[in-house]
Amino acid sequence: MDSRIMQFLILYALAAKDGREQTLFGTSQSAAIEAFTHSLAGASFPEVWFELPLLGEPWLDFHALVTADDLPSNTKFSPEVTGGHPEVFEWFANTDQRVRQLALSWDTSTGTEADPAVQLLVSTSDPTVTCDFLHAAGRSDAISSYQAFRECIPKSWFPCYAGVFPQRPGHHLRVECIPDRERQEAYAHDASILEADLIQAGFRDLGSSVAERCHMLAGTPFQFELQFDILSDGSTGSTLGASVRFGFPGDDDGPLAFDVEGAAGKLMHQVETWGLADERWKLLGNTTFVKQIKRKGDNTDAPFFCYPAFLKLRWRDGEPLDAKAYLMAGQFIQPARQTPDEDA
Repeated sequence: MDSRIMQFLILYALAAKDGREQTLFGTSQSAAIEAFTHSLAGASFPEVWFELPLLGEPWLDFHALVTADDLPSNTKFSPEVTGGHPEVFEWFANTDQRVRQLALSWDTSTGTEADPAVQLLVSTSDPTVTCDFLHAAGRSDAISSYQAFRECIPKSWFPCYAGVFPQRPGHHLRVECIPDRERQEAYAHDASILEADLIQAGFRDLGSSVAERCHMLAGTPFQFELQFDILSDGSTGSTLGASVRFGFPGDDDGPLAFDVEGAAGKLMHQVETWGLADERWKLLGNTTFVKQIKRKGDNTDAPFFCYPAFLKLRWRDGEPLDAKAYLMAGQFIQPARQTPDEDA
């Protein structure tokens, strides 16, 4: 057995202990383990995200992310460790463009262990990088729609990632944008500015709560992001995602971490008041840890970590859906930013 699988089992157990599996994760563990085993194209432990609903029956969707530095160039990757996307991994490992991470996103909540979404996270605003990714992913048909969407959005938005979802109906192209800090502050000051920018980007299913609640998210100290489903003509679909990103506890952005007694807790109380979450969100902070998880033959001292990284709100046809949380976990590649508290 690959030692990383055992490390993943321990990491999951630490995040899910003390009754959190039943309350937060549901019964998707076996599907998540299977997905993890098919997401090991790199040499190191991938960064993993656990996607959790904050209302209704608990479930878990699973995401695994790698960097180009972790993939040997000129390697012929197999479908078994790339979620069936070897061509995308070959392109990613050999590109000299400014890419950040390549992600596989698995619908493990449904027990599905095939055809994951594949997503590219970039560090450049050059659209050719994402266009090359779409071509490598076999979605050259989505290049024109991506370019058309890019031409519509405000100049203050940075399209940070694009993804394709083979299992989902329609054009299944998703793009996420980060407004710059000045624009986020403008949204926090005036909801009408945000509403105008959404309309400019092609999104018009505003309903009665989109602008005001996004205005409220933008007014938090956390980074604000917007996510769209892009149709074949470059317009947006009827579903909108809006998220905020929390920092890592103990890092330089520690005050912006998920703290139930701080700004994050105040935000989550509001989300619960809106009826988009129940009290399970109060358990999210308890998933935070930095620990050594060592296996035989593992010579690195880099510890493993887990923490709540995102809150995401969603709307469809202008109507709000339940909120989601994303836990980010993995192994520190750089020296640890915090002293591990104990071995696991």
